[in-house]
Amino acid sequence: MNSSQTGSLTQAAQKFRFGAFELDLQEGELRKHGIRIKLQQKPLQILGILLRAPGAFVTRAQLAEHLWPSLHVRFDGSLNTAVNSLRQALGDSPRNPRFIETRPGRGYRFIAPVAPVEEAVSVPAERSAIDSIAVLPFENDGDPGLAHAGEGIAASLIASLSTLAHLRVIARSLVSRFKGQEMEPRSAGQSLNVRAVITGRVVRRETKLIVGVELVDIASGYRLWGNEYNCSPDDTLAIEKDIAKEVTKKLEPRASGRPENQSAKNNENFAAYQDYLKGRSFCNKMNEEDARRSIGYFEAALQQVPHYAPAHAGLADAYNQFAFFGIVPSKEAHALSRESTAKSLAIDPRLAEAHTSLAGVKFLYDWDWNAAQEQFLRALELNPNHAAAHQRYAELLSAIGKVEEAMEQMQFAQQLEPLAPVLDMQMAWTCYVARDFKRAEEQSWKALAMEPRFAAAQQTLGLAYEQMRMYEEALVELENARSCSDNHPATVAALGHAFASAGRTDEAVEMLHQLEEMSQRRYVSGYWRGILYSGLGEEELALEWLDTAFQQRDVWLIWLKVEPRFDRLRHSRRFGQLLHQIGFGAA
Repeated sequence: MNSSQTGSLTQAAQKFRFGAFELDLQEGELRKHGIRIKLQQKPLQILGILLRAPGAFVTRAQLAEHLWPSLHVRFDGSLNTAVNSLRQALGDSPRNPRFIETRPGRGYRFIAPVAPVEEAVSVPAERSAIDSIAVLPFENDGDPGLAHAGEGIAASLIASLSTLAHLRVIARSLVSRFKGQEMEPRSAGQSLNVRAVITGRVVRRETKLIVGVELVDIASGYRLWGNEYNCSPDDTLAIEKDIAKEVTKKLEPRASGRPENQSAKNNENFAAYQDYLKGRSFCNKMNEEDARRSIGYFEAALQQVPHYAPAHAGLADAYNQFAFFGIVPSKEAHALSRESTAKSLAIDPRLAEAHTSLAGVKFLYDWDWNAAQEQFLRALELNPNHAAAHQRYAELLSAIGKVEEAMEQMQFAQQLEPLAPVLDMQMAWTCYVARDFKRAEEQSWKALAMEPRFAAAQQTLGLAYEQMRMYEEALVELENARSCSDNHPATVAALGHAFASAGRTDEAVEMLHQLEEMSQRRYVSGYWRGILYSGLGEEELALEWLDTAFQQRDVWLIWLKVEPRFDRLRHSRRFGQLLHQIGFGAA
């Protein structure tokens, strides 16, 4: 590079992007995910020279001529200091360089991809439409507290953007593989097959948090928007709202006239929000112990923010699990779930989670299939990317025998949350009640690959094996389910039914005795003894216990129409009458 070349470069592009960084020569600023990085003038100038000739070798003499023109001074020490400062700002290493390659004593070469940056106003109108986006994991300086804050902001952004009907938002679990990596936004966006990405960084400066956020168009590489926010650690939820509002304006200009989501107004306590997320996480583990733990976290969130609508909806869903696990009788869970759902909807009538919870009440307890479907569709209208709504709507469709539609909803849910074992387990159950036992086996193993002690997946796998007459395999998996669920009545009944199917009647009767003994200590639904008596061929006793479950309004009766283990009862007029009473019509 000679003097004429360096002179001509001053007339070239003034902004460059490489990796997570952006250099603005006109403003004299280096930013990483929108946060300014302190850097003196000489290192900035060196970076500008290297970026204008990416891949080209620039000698030390050429740099000196540009930085110290016409001065006869020793520049070696000053140049070394400037380059070291630049490397420190970039987090680069001379031994394993990602950005600046050194040729000792000779010069330097910029080795990373570089793109000139144009402002959003220069983006052609026909290219500005964005229909898909990913919120990449926020970076930090290695502080665990900052990682926690960054995760919360990213999760809130995903939730907020998911309410835009025209926008496909990549699930948090799918972008988690980029956590801890130096991300080049365009490469990450291309691998996720999205039109835009949001990147961010959180750093601590004295008592303040600095949050930098950028919106990047993947096709063009344009920086569509970026901002830097200063806040105290307790004000991150307010920052989340500001970020979501600004990004929404970029993605849907007309959205600025929409009323602000009421629940967002109530998310004023970051600790409450974190408790809510923990509650959801434990609720999704689908076991009795974690269902109890989820209640504690939802209640902790509401102690801090009593009018926090999502936490009320979370409580409703956890109480539904109480009914499924038999922690309390279904009638008691019904009252608790209905109350929490009503509170959530009163606070925020447009909250998708609240409508999903109401759909659950209509489905599980009222056995009002039409009303439940109406509420599921309303939830998906409000948030098309709400995976749990797709999942639970699939449960309804499975229960009433709409197999193909149920499969479609589960596939939507799995696309939104591809790394969620609970969705793989639910897909396995959907396949099981649809009599696709081989696929139920495959989906169960997919869940167990991520969560080996997932009792619900072990049980579904065992049930599929039983229906395929693979009795040894079935008994192994059902024993595993019983062990991992701490001897839950559902697994005892399943094991007993499988023993009966395998011709091991004495062992099946022993499981029956265990259920009867267990009922002296805890609530045991009549449904489970109905299952076991059906396996033993005791049809009248099976029907008597199913009648008892009906009087208990037990939630498990939603599966009566499609559960394969009741097939030997379907010829019975009494069984058909029970189906009719529940709302399924004649068998």
